[in-house]
Parts: sequence; structure tokens; C-alpha cells
Amino acid sequence: KADLFGKEWLGLKIDGNFARELHKLKNKSNFHILGEAGEYHTFVTNGPLFKRRIRILEGDKVLKNGYWSLDISKWEID
Repeated sequence: KADLFGKEWLGLKIDGNFARELHKLKNKSNFHILGEAGEYHTFVTNGPLFKRRIRILEGDKVLKNGYWSLDISKWEID
């Protein structure tokens, strides 16, 4: 949601730093830290269940209907 997150949040790795930054937003109205109310969504590019990873090479940060998204235009599979 653009009213909670700026475009600088797009493409961040979900790790301890990400969680700490989310925690800072928890006192805003209508914010669920786990994203249960659609505040944010994730796209997984690598993990233990993956045979190969997805590497995002190009994308545009787009604001549409009050939500930021990454419009991925070029990728490769390692």
C-alpha cells in the first residue's frame, strides 16, 4: 500500500533488517505486520525448495491504484 510504503521498499530482501523496519510501522492504523490485510506481497526468487534461482535483471517501479509494484521485464534462471 502506497500510503504505508514508498517505492524504496520494492526489491528488498526479507531479512532481520526488513523485519525491524516493518516493526516500526506496526502502530499505523490498519497495518498488519504480517501483511494479512494486503499491505504488502512477496515474490520469492530463491529458496531451499528451488532447483534454480530466478534473477531479476530489469523492472520498473509502478504506482497503480494505491499500490507500488515491480513490473519485471527481464529475468534469467540460474
